[in-house]
Amino acid sequence: MQKKIGSKFIREICIAGPCIDVTMKYSMRGSTQKRQARKNPSSDAVKKNNDRIARKRLTRLMNANFYPGDLHATFTYGGDAPTPEEARKEMEKFRRRLSREYSKQGKEFKWIEVTEYKNARIHHHMVLSYIEPEIITKQWKAGHVRFVSLDRSRNYRKLAEYFLKETTKTMREPEARTKQRWSASRNLIRPIIKREIIDAREMHQTPRTFKGYEIDRDTINRFNHPFTGIEHLEYMMTSTDPVPRIKQWRKGAVVKRDETIKRAEEIQITLDALEGWGFI
Repeated sequence: MQKKIGSKFIREICIAGPCIDVTMKYSMRGSTQKRQARKNPSSDAVKKNNDRIARKRLTRLMNANFYPGDLHATFTYGGDAPTPEEARKEMEKFRRRLSREYSKQGKEFKWIEVTEYKNARIHHHMVLSYIEPEIITKQWKAGHVRFVSLDRSRNYRKLAEYFLKETTKTMREPEARTKQRWSASRNLIRPIIKREIIDAREMHQTPRTFKGYEIDRDTINRFNHPFTGIEHLEYMMTSTDPVPRIKQWRKGAVVKRDETIKRAEEIQITLDALEGWGFI
């Protein structure tokens, strides 16, 4: 018989390639205890929370889809710098040409791309599945390309942070064409979040390491959610084995309806606030 989710602590686990990120938090769903007062977070708190969620999502995508030896390429322009709209069209044409080159070699073209132009000459960063750099350089007809191979850490959290550094600024400009922080190919693996009930004591203990994994201490983060005031604990761990032991999390009771969705409906928060919950 499945446990009923009431006033419980839950653990969210997301497996992305060799990495597992964990979030533990208190669930007020079904509780008879008095809820905390509605939060009215400052705009800075909302932005900070949205940035945290964006970093987590992009890190998961990179970890699930790219490997040591894949490429981080930087594309720059020769001559006069294009406008952001011209640069977008140039990048679209380039991706179509490059996609044909991957198809010729029977390879799958996976990519994530960001464009930077705030306080800098416009350029693009792209992480992409490996193909000979000469092929990429030949297809980029607008300027120059610089390459860096993805390292052996297999956790590309810092690369995700780097990608978001400038787009976080440009997307909030009033004249911004899009509020997207990055563009990505449709064939990317999209990691799934699994949930289980845990004992309340686990929330306040030292984060638990799974067999065959080690915790990245820089990712341990205890905080209160700016909207709900609910305490959260987040951290990441990376496989120490060449082939990760855990491919899919199956343990525990599934939370069919995340308590944060219920909470969002109750307080009728705006779409901008909903982004802070991670549902947009």
